[in-house]
This record gives sequence, structure tokens and C-alpha cells, in this order.
Amino acid sequence: VFSLLSALALLFVVCRCTRVVLRRGSPGIYGAPENLLFRTHIGHYVGSLLIGNVFLTIAGLIEFKWGLQSGITQGALCSAQAVIMEIGLWSTGFFTVATGIHTCISLVFRTRQVPWINLACIVLGWVISFVAGTSVSLKPPNDSLIDNLYGPDGISCGVARNYGVELFVLQPLPIFMGIACSGAIYSLVFLVLFGKLNPKNGDLEMNSQSQHRWSLLYDSREYVRFIAVLAQTMFWYPSAFFVLLFPFCVTCLLIFSGHSLSDAADVFARVCCSMLGLANVGLLYNTFRVIRPLFKTSPAVRVMADTEKT
Repeated sequence: VFSLLSALALLFVVCRCTRVVLRRGSPGIYGAPENLLFRTHIGHYVGSLLIGNVFLTIAGLIEFKWGLQSGITQGALCSAQAVIMEIGLWSTGFFTVATGIHTCISLVFRTRQVPWINLACIVLGWVISFVAGTSVSLKPPNDSLIDNLYGPDGISCGVARNYGVELFVLQPLPIFMGIACSGAIYSLVFLVLFGKLNPKNGDLEMNSQSQHRWSLLYDSREYVRFIAVLAQTMFWYPSAFFVLLFPFCVTCLLIFSGHSLSDAADVFARVCCSMLGLANVGLLYNTFRVIRPLFKTSPAVRVMADTEKT
């Protein structure tokens, strides 16, 4: 049910973006928040993060099949659910960190990133995610691991509990890496935002008043203030990642250490995991709320907005 809610939220974003594409050139469409944010580099990372949430949501929706038949059946669908779950975990962790790195570079170092670097980073993230999720296919054809690694795992399908090393690498590891890297990156951003750390190029003064946000196109100091405000909204993405995936990480570690896991704990962890798509869509529209003053600028300013500032 929570996966279904996340699916509806993600579908809403898709429909909104499709509407913007189909009506491109129509009055008022240029200033649509989806059109404005997803033209930027940080919007590309956020979009990739939402696609990663789509994989987690699809894995959760397969639970309807197991519920209807009152049990899990070993087979292609079970293996597919496990693979999709792994791709979702790795891609969500990677792009949560990538969003933080881009925010940090834009705010702390005030550096405009080369477009091909961002493209390479996005491609790398998806390559890593698919390789991690489909790693079992890299085994020799006669390796029994192909048939046994992915199978019933509690109330869902995942890495079989008797494969301890694979279980740790494929499930808790990307979550731990995402939490650790995001914590380090956003701690640096936090120090800059609140004046505890000054960038090399000069002092940073943060002004969170909304009337200053739209003036980034004319004054570099105002631009830095705008990025500071935007960065504050970015704090919530790793926070949601930590809060909603940490229970799943704990359950995997309990299994890895040989402890028994109750169905109630398994259900709670997977419900939290299934809520991530819904939470990130809510955070996306919170980001739109923060940068809304940009949507109301004059046509001349909107034309200038095409030249990426970060």
C-alpha cells in the first residue's frame, strides 16, 4: 500500500513533466517549476534520484502478487523483485550523495561544473547500480549461486539469508555509504551556511529572505545567497534517505550477524523503504516552493535563466 502511494506520487511528477514537454512554448509553461529545475544540473541529479525511487517502488508493488497468492514462489518474478530492489538501493544511495556533492561544489567552491562531468557522473551511477543489482549474472553458467542467491527473504524476495557476504555488500553497504558520504558533505555545507566556515574566495553572508532569491542572475553575492537557501532544502533529501532506509539496514545487519528477525520488524523496515518515493516527491515540491520567486520573473530574466549558473 505504501509502495502504491509512492507510485502515485511519482506518476504525478511524470504527468506534470510530460505536460510541460507537450505544451512547450505555451504561455506560462516556461516558468513551470518542473521546467526550470530539471534544466539545471542539480535537477538532473534529483531526477535520477526519483528514478531510483521508481525501482524501489516497483519492488514494493510486487508484494501485491505475494499477498494475492498468500506466499512467495521461487522463480523469475522473485528474482526480478530482488534485482530491482538492489538497483533501487544503489541508485538511491549514489544520487543522494551526488546531489550533495553538486550542492557543496556550487555553494562552497562556487564552481560552475562542466556539463560532460555531470553526464559522466549520472552514467557512472546507473552503471554501478545495474552492475550491483545484476552481479549474479556475471557468475559462470554452472555456478549454483545463480539459482540460489536471489530468493524468498522473509516477507519479500531478496538475497538469501545464507549468503552473508553477498547480503552485506548488496543491501546494507550502499545505505551505509550513502549515509556516511551525505553526512560528511552536508556537514561541510552546514558549516558554510551558518558562517562557521568561509569559502576561499571571500566571506559568505546568507540571506534567506525570499525577495532576494530571484536576483541571482544579476549579482554573484545574491546568487550565493540563493544557493544557500536552496542548499537548506537539500538537507532534507539525505535526512529522508537516513530515516527511511536505516530500519531496513538494521534488519539486514541483524540477519548478517545471525540473529532471528520477526515478521513485524521486517514489515516495518520494508514499509519505511517503500515510503521513500513519496517522501522525495514531497521534498521536490518543497524545493519548488523555495525557488518559486524565480518563476515570477520577467521574460528577459527567464531567457537569461537558460544559461546554467552552477
